[in-house]
Amino acid sequence: MPARSDRHLTRTLIAKRGLSRARTRRGSSRGSIFAIVALGLVSLALIGATASVGAVFAVYTHYAEDYVPIEQRLQARSAGLTEVYDRGGPVGGVLLGHLDNPNGALQDPVPLVEISQFMIDATVSTEDNSFWTNPGVNPRGLLRAAWENYTGGGIGSGTGGSSITQQLIKNVYLSDDCTIDDRGIPVCVAKRNLDRKLREISYALELENDYTKEQVLGWYLNQISYADRYVGVEAAAQGYFHRTAAELTLAQAALLAGIPSSPTDYHPRLNCAKDDAGVCITNPDGTFTVVSQAKQRQEDVLRLMVTHGRATQEAVDAALAEPLLVYPNKVDTLAPAWIDNQVEPRLVRMCEAGILPKIQGTKDCYESVHSAGYRVTSTLNWAETTRAQNLIQSAIATGLANNCACHNAAIATIDPRTGQVVVYAPNIDKDNSADRKVAGEIDQLNEVNQPGSSFKPMVYLAWFESQQKTPMSVLWDTSPMPLDNNDKIKDIDDDVVITNPRPGGGGEGLITARAALGGSQNIGAFRAATEATPTNVIEMAKRMGITTLEQGFDPTFRDHSSVYYGPSVATGGANIRAIDMAYMNATIANMGLMVGVPSLAKTLDLKSVKSLSQVEGEEYSETFQEYLDFTRGNLRLPGTRNLDPVTVLKVQTLDGEVLYEHGSDLKTEQVVDGAYVWMLHSIMSDCTARFIIWNCGSSNDDLALDSFADGVKIPTGIKTGTQQGYASANDTLETWMNGYSRYAGTSLWVGNADNQLVHDGPTYSYAAANTTVRLFKTWMGQYHHDVKEVEGFTTFATFDDRQPANVKLGNFNSATTEKGMRGGCFQVVQTWMKTDIKYPGDCMGGRGVPLPAFKPDLAIKLARQRGISYTTSSGQVIAEDNTPPPVIVRPTTPSSSVTASPSSGPAVTPTPGGGRQTPVPPTPKPATQEPTSGPLPPTPQLQTPVPGPGRR
Repeated sequence: MPARSDRHLTRTLIAKRGLSRARTRRGSSRGSIFAIVALGLVSLALIGATASVGAVFAVYTHYAEDYVPIEQRLQARSAGLTEVYDRGGPVGGVLLGHLDNPNGALQDPVPLVEISQFMIDATVSTEDNSFWTNPGVNPRGLLRAAWENYTGGGIGSGTGGSSITQQLIKNVYLSDDCTIDDRGIPVCVAKRNLDRKLREISYALELENDYTKEQVLGWYLNQISYADRYVGVEAAAQGYFHRTAAELTLAQAALLAGIPSSPTDYHPRLNCAKDDAGVCITNPDGTFTVVSQAKQRQEDVLRLMVTHGRATQEAVDAALAEPLLVYPNKVDTLAPAWIDNQVEPRLVRMCEAGILPKIQGTKDCYESVHSAGYRVTSTLNWAETTRAQNLIQSAIATGLANNCACHNAAIATIDPRTGQVVVYAPNIDKDNSADRKVAGEIDQLNEVNQPGSSFKPMVYLAWFESQQKTPMSVLWDTSPMPLDNNDKIKDIDDDVVITNPRPGGGGEGLITARAALGGSQNIGAFRAATEATPTNVIEMAKRMGITTLEQGFDPTFRDHSSVYYGPSVATGGANIRAIDMAYMNATIANMGLMVGVPSLAKTLDLKSVKSLSQVEGEEYSETFQEYLDFTRGNLRLPGTRNLDPVTVLKVQTLDGEVLYEHGSDLKTEQVVDGAYVWMLHSIMSDCTARFIIWNCGSSNDDLALDSFADGVKIPTGIKTGTQQGYASANDTLETWMNGYSRYAGTSLWVGNADNQLVHDGPTYSYAAANTTVRLFKTWMGQYHHDVKEVEGFTTFATFDDRQPANVKLGNFNSATTEKGMRGGCFQVVQTWMKTDIKYPGDCMGGRGVPLPAFKPDLAIKLARQRGISYTTSSGQVIAEDNTPPPVIVRPTTPSSSVTASPSSGPAVTPTPGGGRQTPVPPTPKPATQEPTSGPLPPTPQLQTPVPGPGRR
C-alpha cells in the first residue's frame, strides 16, 4: 500500500491539472498513485537527482501541458490519403496508388466489437497483461525499466516497460522520424531519450483520463504495424488470412499478436516452409505454411494466454494443432516502388523547398505530404510500363526454359527530350515476395548493383576529355594481362588475370578506343581507366548522372572502409543504380546536355558519415536514417548532378486547386563538352565498331545489338554489360543492356534479387546474356513503335542535328594494328576530333608509340611480337618495324579504322548520325578471322573475379 504522502501527491497533481483542463476522469485509483510515483522514480532513476513532490509535479505538468486529445491530434494531422496517378492525371488517368499514412487506419478505425475476442485477449496477454486495471502505464514495468536504464548505461539499455497506452502514445504523438524503409514499408520511430519517455508517460496518464479502456485498445489495434505493409489488425487479417478481424481464429490471432515486438523476425511470409531452392512452398489452396520463428512466437503467445487465464489449455492445444497458413502477398497498389522511391521523395523535397505548403499541425514535410490528400499526376506512362512488365515476364519465362537461371528483370526508360521518367518496371512481379530470387518488394531500378561493362562508356568519356584522345587513339591491348600484389592496385586482392572477351582471349596489338569500346574489350578499358585515373572516371560518371560513386563511400552504408575504386571500375567494379544509368543514357543522347528539374536534395557530409556495421544503439538509428535518406535521393554526394529526372507533373488539393504544375522549373545543363560525347556516340551508335564480337543486326530476331521497330532500324547507341560473380571467371551475377535513341534513355537489368548466379558464358551458351539482348531489342522495338504511333511521325530522328559545332572529321596519325592494319607512326586515318585541339597522333609527333606507365613490360613483349616501334619513358625510340611512307586513308565510317592498302572500289557506309555517307575503300580481312556465320553471344565475363568494391 503506498504511503499517505504518495496518495496525497496523486490527488494534488490531478486536482491541479483539473484547474487548467476541465474534463471527466475515471478516478484516482491506486494504480494512478503508483503511476505518479513511478513517474517520479523514473525521473529520479534516469536523471540521477533528488526530487521533491513539487519537482515530480513540475515534471508531470511540463510534459502534460501540450497534450491534446487523440481525435484532435488526428484531425490536425490528416486531410486524407495522397493519391498518385499516371501521366493521365485524376481525370482520365490511372490511379497508381496512395502514400501510406501512418495514422490512416485511425481515420476510420474498426470498432473493437468488430475485432475477434481472441485477438483482444492475445494482444493484452502479450503486450500489457495489466492493461484493464492500470492507469495507462505499467508501474512495475516502469520501475524495472528505470532501474535497468539507471544501472545499465542509460536510456534504451533496459528491457522496456511500455504499456499498450504508452505504445499508442508513442506511435501517434511521439514518432517523429517517419520514412520508407529499404523494403518500401513506412516506418515511424520515436527517439529513445529521457524527454520522450517522460512525455510518453504523462500523455498516457492524460489519455486514460479522457477515454475508456475500450477506446484506447481499439485505437491501438487499428494503428499497430503487423509487418509487410499492414497497419492495423483489419489490414493484417485481410492480407494474411483473407478474412476480417472479427473472423480471426485463436491460432491466427496469436500469430498476429506476436508480430509487433519484432516485425522482421516474426514476419509470417518470411518464415514460410521453403523448398531446397529457398522458395516458399505453395499449398494446393494457394497458401504458405508458417514455420520457424513466427510459428515459435505464436506458440509462446498461446502459452501466455493460458498463464494469464485468457485461454484454456484445451483451446490452445487445438490451436497448436491447427495448420498455420497465410496467403502470398498481394499488393493493391499498382506501382508501389515508383511511388515510394521516386514520387514520394520528390514531394517531400518540394515541401521542404517551399514549393508545396506544409500542412498546419503536421510535424514535418514527410507527415504533411502523406496526410495532405493531394492528387498527384506523375510522369509514368502506365500503359507502356505494363507492356514492359509483360515483355519482362515473357522474356524471363523463355530464358528460364533456356536454362538462364535468371528469375528477375527491370526496365527504366527516360525521354531525353523532356527528362521525364516514362517507364518504370522495377521487378518481374511485385506480388511475389516468397521467392527471394524475385523478392517483389525490392525495387531493382533503385537497388545498388554492379553494371559490368555497361559502365565502360564513362571510362572512355573521361579518357577523351582528360587525355585529349579521339576514337581512333590507341591503347596497348596486352591480353592476357596478369595482375598481382606487386602492381599495387588496391582493389585487387589476389593474383588475377584480365583477358579480353573474344575467341581465344587475345588482343589487337594496338587497339583503338572505337574497337575496344565497340567490342567491349577489357584490356583497353582497364588501360583507359588507368590513364584517365579512377578519380576522373568517377567525377565524369557523377556529372553524367550517377549518384552512388565516391572513393571510400559504400552506397549501402554497410562498410565505407571496404570501398575503393581502382582501374577495375572499368570492368564492373562500380556501385550504381539502373535508374541513374537510364538518366546517363538520356544525357548521352543529348550530347552531354542534362534535362531535368533541380534535385532539391541536401548534401551528405562525408566527414561524418558512418558505417552500419560499426555503430549501434542511437548511432545505428541515425546512420540507418541517413542511409534511407540517401537511398531515396534526399541526401546526395558532393559533386553529384544538380538536376534530377522529372517524376511529378502536377499536384492538386482535394478541391482541385493546383499547387504545382511542371513547366517553368524544367532546366538544362551542359554537364560535359558535347564534342567528347559525340566521339563516344560515334562508337556506341556504329554497329561496325563491334566487329570483334558482333555483326550488324538485321531484325529483332537476331542476337546482334541493333533494335528495330516496324522493320526499320532505330538510330541508337548501345552498350552491353556482364557482371562477374564472386569466385570464378565462369560465374555471372547479372547481365545488362543500356542504350539510347532520340526518344529513349533505357537501362535494363537481368538477374536474381538474392544475388544467386545466373547461367551465362560458353558453358550455358550465354543463356542470361542472350535473354537480356532479346528483351532489350523487343522492348526498344515496342516502345519506339508506340512513340511513332502516338506522335504521328513516319521516320525516326537521327542524331545529325545533335552534332556539336566544335567537333569535326579530321586526319589523325593512328598507329593501330587492329583488323590486320600495318600500323606505324605515319599511318593516317580520319576520326572525330575537337576543332580547338591540335592532336599530335599516337606517337606524339615522334617515331614510336609511348609505352604505357602501367605494365610496360607487357607492351614491350607485344611490340616485339607485332613489330611495333615504341618510345621508352626516357624518350628512346626502339624500332621494331620498317615504317612505310605516309598514306592517308578514309574510314569505313567517320569513326572507324581502315587499312593502308589501296582500294579497288568505293564502299558507302552511314555516319554515326545515320545521315551523311562517305565513299571509302573496302576493308581487307583482319589477321583474326571475324565470325561470318552469325553474331557471337554478348560479352563474356572476365578471367578473374571482379575486384570492385561493395560486391554483393
